[in-house]
Amino acid sequence: MGLNIAGIQNILELWQLGYLKNSKKIIEMGSQELHLKSNDFERIIKIAGINNYEKEKFINIENWPEHPRCSSKHFYNMIGLDKYCSLDINKEHGAIEHDYNFPFEDNSMFSQFDIVTDHGTCEHAFNIAEAYRTMHKLCKHNGLIIIQQALWGGNGYYLLDKYFFDGLVAANNYKVLFNSYVITPKTKTKDGSPLSFHVPMSKDLLDTLEISKIESINVYGVLQKQIDSDFKFAYQNSMISKKQGHLGFNRMFYKDPPSYSFIPSVGDDISTKVLIKEIYKRVKKRFV
Repeated sequence: MGLNIAGIQNILELWQLGYLKNSKKIIEMGSQELHLKSNDFERIIKIAGINNYEKEKFINIENWPEHPRCSSKHFYNMIGLDKYCSLDINKEHGAIEHDYNFPFEDNSMFSQFDIVTDHGTCEHAFNIAEAYRTMHKLCKHNGLIIIQQALWGGNGYYLLDKYFFDGLVAANNYKVLFNSYVITPKTKTKDGSPLSFHVPMSKDLLDTLEISKIESINVYGVLQKQIDSDFKFAYQNSMISKKQGHLGFNRMFYKDPPSYSFIPSVGDDISTKVLIKEIYKRVKKRFV
């Protein structure tokens, strides 16, 4: 479990674009680590314009891929997320002990975190839906949920694809700030870190890849929690709109990265007034 090159680059892009401007508290599913060589890490943060890097604070950063490794906590602290914790049954790196198969019951932590991440952890829980419900509970209103999960080449119980994201987003009225496939080829950087790249989330694009040269393919998403409500389970196909009350999704391109959110329909728990207000807000933002 850890942040690879593509994951670190996206966090830095969000930071540069101002999405993390007022964020202070982050919690991760898993005792996450930095999964790259120190020289590559220094190169990436230099490109991002970071000038407060203090290598001595990044304990064990020279060790990867051997153990013990460097906790991702130090990376987040460097970009202003100074209140960090994680949940993991192994309790490594000071993680709070928790079995993802069961409900997280410390309600003092509910809706307290600006960012909640899953960099390849939740798929190791057989009851994966409970793990994502925990993430939802921990994330505050307008906070970010960042997920990177295996589509191919993973080592957990599940492989997740675009339809997983669509269902999760539609059921819980998340806004998608960014999504992609993360391709990890079998080649490495000159310093020995696995290369990884964000590419558009297009199945047609995946069909062009020569799979024998690929180590793994992940789905990646940055989701914004727009409503502070209970977690809802997703549905597929025709049931997605009937059960989750929306009219499909509306893609609107703002500053890079692109974002989109599902348009609510008039249902039992969504009034006509709310729908009209939402449409007016989006039209005004688009054209005014």
